[in-house]
Amino acid sequence: MELTQLFTDLSQADRKATLDYIAKHLSKEALIAVTFICTHNSRRSHLCEIMFRSASKFYGLDSVTTYSGGTEGTALYPAVAESCARHGFTTNEVQAHGQRAWKIYHDILEEEISTPLLFSKEYTHNANAQEGYHAIMVCDSANEECPVVFGAKQRYSLLFVDPKHSDGGRKQAEVYDNTLRTIAQEMGYIVRKIQKLRG
Repeated sequence: MELTQLFTDLSQADRKATLDYIAKHLSKEALIAVTFICTHNSRRSHLCEIMFRSASKFYGLDSVTTYSGGTEGTALYPAVAESCARHGFTTNEVQAHGQRAWKIYHDILEEEISTPLLFSKEYTHNANAQEGYHAIMVCDSANEECPVVFGAKQRYSLLFVDPKHSDGGRKQAEVYDNTLRTIAQEMGYIVRKIQKLRG
């Protein structure tokens, strides 16, 4: 899939108000730091981190740092990396922090050395920003469990359906790919909106 198509086909117009709200606040920052938070930091939060970072690179939005975390740490589910690979991303697996971890990046946009190591962790982990960042809650349980996100300048709710329900089933690849594309489209929309608001 072409990167332009990946980041621009926005099908859920009813979510634009939320995306616009997030972009409005992020556009006021000279240095944008965003942490995507889900319960286990295993699927949606990592996809958001990858796609927001990649969309920022694709559209030339500078001074962006992305993080992800959970209310607890578990493991990055391999289907996330597999879906990214099907969409043209390089996925290099390593062993780190006592778990399987990945470098996931698109060769057109960045080099492996400059990309963050992706692994499951609590959002307060020292690999993440500790203060002054914008927290985006991407799953309902983490959204409910964390009415206050420590260190965050601002907190938003941008919930995505968990692809976990397809794990091990015949539609697993299709569900993860649909989730990836939905997230990529919305991250691309936010980035473009930030640039438009900045003029």
